[in-house]
Amino acid sequence: MRQAEIEIDVRGESVRVPREVVASLAAAAAARANISLRHRDLSLLLGRALESGRVSLSRAEVRALRAVLEEKQNGYGAAGEELLRAASEV
Repeated sequence: MRQAEIEIDVRGESVRVPREVVASLAAAAAARANISLRHRDLSLLLGRALESGRVSLSRAEVRALRAVLEEKQNGYGAAGEELLRAASEV
């Protein structure tokens, strides 16, 4: 059975994010893959997280995540806001 939430480790802080939000973030990162390899890598990691249920992000991937979140402000709900807060502390 697939988990309803994915655990994202943002530099030591664990944030639980609904599966559909992670899928949306992966798609948004993939759309930005032509901007940088970090966005491509983030997209791939989030895609794998949908299968495994968790992912740990490096500093570079956290910066890419922050850029994706900031592009669509408040578009990911409370989980997006919590991720943005965690990513901004890096």
